[in-house]
Amino acid sequence: MNTFLLDMAAFFARLISLYSFFIWIRIFLSWINPYPREGSLTYYFALIVDPFLNLFRSKHFRVGILDISPIFAIAVLSLLQSLLKLFSVYGTLRFGWILSLLLQYLWSYGIQIFLMFAIIIMIVRTIATFTGSFALSRIATLADPLMKKVRETFFSRRLVKDTTLALLTLAILIAIYGMLSFILSYLISYAMRIPF
Repeated sequence: MNTFLLDMAAFFARLISLYSFFIWIRIFLSWINPYPREGSLTYYFALIVDPFLNLFRSKHFRVGILDISPIFAIAVLSLLQSLLKLFSVYGTLRFGWILSLLLQYLWSYGIQIFLMFAIIIMIVRTIATFTGSFALSRIATLADPLMKKVRETFFSRRLVKDTTLALLTLAILIAIYGMLSFILSYLISYAMRIPF
């Protein structure tokens, strides 16, 4: 294998790592200075990073005022970086490795984030139902669609307390998280053993 190609793959993997770091800096600076003026540090990071981030910006990647599209942008860069690192070390890429990486990134940057967010919101909602806190219940209104789905599925013909419904929804989310984690870890290890 040509060492020039391997060295270039390693170089581009490091370059992607640096660009991902710039994205993180841009994210943190946007919290401090959301509307950068020309000449500011945030402005220059926006010039470097925003064209790539704009490829992922969509109303589907917004949760309230929070824009989670940079997570997906970083996931794509991280996947590409991992593929380049594998190529630079082994001089080849196998289908099993690519499939394994895709499954890992699907779990780490997609399903796991969604489930963890849902579990946290359900914990807040459960605490709100036990304490009667108005502030917590306002925050936890994001859990309403989940609780509605559980109510329709399990309690369609009878009334149930909010505390029971919140606890059941939380338990279901934790069970789904554990089950998907187990299934995906099995699929990832199986994909790594694919011989081609």
